[in-house]
Amino acid sequence: MTITFSTVSALFSDFLEDAKKDVNYNDELQRLIYLNIKTNKILWDLEDSVRLSELDEKYIAEIKKNIDVNNQSRNNLIREIDVVLYKSLNIAPISQDKFYSESPGMIIDRLSIIFIKLSIVQKLISLIKEEDLRLEYVGKEEILLGQIKNIGHFFDMYIEKLMSKDLFFEIQQPVKIYNDSRVMEYVRRIRENGDDEPHPLTWVRK
Repeated sequence: MTITFSTVSALFSDFLEDAKKDVNYNDELQRLIYLNIKTNKILWDLEDSVRLSELDEKYIAEIKKNIDVNNQSRNNLIREIDVVLYKSLNIAPISQDKFYSESPGMIIDRLSIIFIKLSIVQKLISLIKEEDLRLEYVGKEEILLGQIKNIGHFFDMYIEKLMSKDLFFEIQQPVKIYNDSRVMEYVRRIRENGDDEPHPLTWVRK
């Protein structure tokens, strides 16, 4: 299974053209990428509703809860994308100087956010009447298009290097803390003490 920037951008375009449409992809990787941008768009809209609306505290709390849920889904999707690619490309650790810390799923996720932002900017350009303001947002559009082009070019190069075994990445294992009820008392203690009880970070260098 291979993936290119062209494939990724086509999936993003499919979603942005009709976000209300449910698309079922037979290809597992394409399905996960589509769900990633869909989840990021849900997060964008939820965060917009908090910023733009005069809401009561109860409703804001509910929105923030939904943001947390969708953020977890987003993180899960990034990991699932990486797992599919890790297996299909037969990734295996090689020399440590060939390790790349940003996974393909992370790059796809970053691209999806930029595509969403670009779609919003382009809609604004079509609505803005003040010429100075419109030109300012045309400039923002050019910046976003440049970012997409550069990251897309890197993504294709990255996938090629993964396929040729010139690079490798790792599946990041989630380390959860705040959903562990057993340690919440200690988390509260850390928050209450602040920096009064500094604890040096330690690690082993090899």
